[in-house]
Amino acid sequence: MDNFKYMIKNWLAWDRKSIVYFIIKVPALVLQPIITAYIPKAMIDCITDGVTINKLVLIIALLSLLITLITWLDPFMQELLKGSSNIIRMRYSMIAFRKNLYMDYIDIESLEGRKKNKQATEFYRSSYSPAASFIDNLGQIFVCVVGVITSMTLLYRINIFMILIILISCAIEFFLLRFLHDKELVINKTRSRATVKFYYFYNLSKDTSASKDIKLYNFEDYFTYTLAKIISNLEKITKQYGPQSFKVSSVRAILNFVRELVAYSYLVYLTYNGKINVSDFIFYFGIISGFSNWIVKLVGSISRMEYCCKSCGLYREYLEEKEINENNDKIDLNSVESIEFNNVSFKYPSSNHNTLNNVSFKINKGENIAIIGENGAGKTTIIKLLCGLYNATEGSIFVNSKDISLYSKDSYFDLFSVVFQDYFFMPMSIAENISASQKYDKEKLYSSFEKAGILEKIESLKDKENTLMIKDIYKEAVEFSGGEKQKLLLAKAIYRNAPVLILDEPTAALDPIAEGELYKKYNEITKDKISFFISHRLSSTVFCDRILFISNGRITESGTHEELMALKGAYYRMYQSQSYYYKEMNANYE
Repeated sequence: MDNFKYMIKNWLAWDRKSIVYFIIKVPALVLQPIITAYIPKAMIDCITDGVTINKLVLIIALLSLLITLITWLDPFMQELLKGSSNIIRMRYSMIAFRKNLYMDYIDIESLEGRKKNKQATEFYRSSYSPAASFIDNLGQIFVCVVGVITSMTLLYRINIFMILIILISCAIEFFLLRFLHDKELVINKTRSRATVKFYYFYNLSKDTSASKDIKLYNFEDYFTYTLAKIISNLEKITKQYGPQSFKVSSVRAILNFVRELVAYSYLVYLTYNGKINVSDFIFYFGIISGFSNWIVKLVGSISRMEYCCKSCGLYREYLEEKEINENNDKIDLNSVESIEFNNVSFKYPSSNHNTLNNVSFKINKGENIAIIGENGAGKTTIIKLLCGLYNATEGSIFVNSKDISLYSKDSYFDLFSVVFQDYFFMPMSIAENISASQKYDKEKLYSSFEKAGILEKIESLKDKENTLMIKDIYKEAVEFSGGEKQKLLLAKAIYRNAPVLILDEPTAALDPIAEGELYKKYNEITKDKISFFISHRLSSTVFCDRILFISNGRITESGTHEELMALKGAYYRMYQSQSYYYKEMNANYE
């Protein structure tokens, strides 16, 4: 009932005018079968009573006109209500969209979070989803209830026991359908887990960035096999519903046969014994059919409403997932003096082991820090914790000696200019992507292009900074190489000009010359900032004030390049393994 009240409240709040359509539609649908059943009775009674042709024609014309009006009202109101349903569905989708934006990043990234998101999406994702069909289901329930009451009023004078027989048979149908819908909900939950996998592989097969590897390494067979296996699993899950649906449908068919047989046999008996005339037989024949249909439809509508409510419950459960904590304290971006990790540990929700263990360090304004380590050591996790995307499992992170949990997230996010390994661009112009706004400082924008080493490319384009990006959306958009995209991301970070600059593998797609140019400008880019340079390429460490070497989620070595080389530990061994490359690089700077 709580979910039902929730949907009613939202309907009244979001589209109150549609209640008028609802009120018109209900009596129209109730009257339609009753008048249809009454027309032949009226005709036979008129002929039996010997009324004039003119009167007979007038009665038939008036009844036909009424039927025509009702028949016209039904689809007209239905279309209006359909439009209202889509408005309401879109409101639900916008609430979910906002939820996605403000959820804790860890809940979006985790498998469990994605499953809950998928289940919530089922509530509003299409024109046939529970959110869109709620008004129609509610209308069917009202129509059926009014129809049942009206039919019972007309049938009461025949025999109350016949009404009871129909009600009992329909009550059995109700519990059968309720059982079936409960099974369907359980199956849908199981299916949603398999669907997450299906869409991952399906979307990856269409991803242009992955298509090169798929083709060159002959992954086509693997993809086909994997998708076929997932589809087969989905079919097995769906088949669980088939036999149950067949059994329920068979029992319903038998109940319907018995109900109709008893009702019509009794009418024949009454007519044969002269208790009702032929016109009454025809009228009650139609009313009994209508009564049975109302009951059956009511049973189905209630079952569908229960399904709507349960789906709404999953949607609301997702909405109630914790969001990013909001506090009122704001950071003064002009006075960020230090950042400190104090015994910070972190464990992913689905993991049994910590990714980071007791990480502690302090960085002051103006320092350039390199975070080095093998892949999977925990480098990027440190950055996501620093940026507030993850919350520490244990320990605390401080900015200016104040716990970051005490700052408002919007204010805290303003601290950082970040270039992540995984990135994306929006379908808008280059300038809008770099400035994250439709209004931008052109001089500052071009200065960012120059520092990032992408100015020459921008100036070669016909529309310069107004060139559109993302060819999937805009036919005239320009495609950039991997290295050019990384330079654009660097320009974005430079343009933001935040107190903390974070570069996560920023040279991964750059050639050695472009990488060398970046290092030449590194001191200029990071002037008066706290900067983090995350890389498994140790060439960056020469330009940093301090190096944190991460291994198995811990800081195992810390110091300058010279200090760590003298230590001859893990950093030294990694550097030596790449010595030829770095000797060449260092020679260019000496």
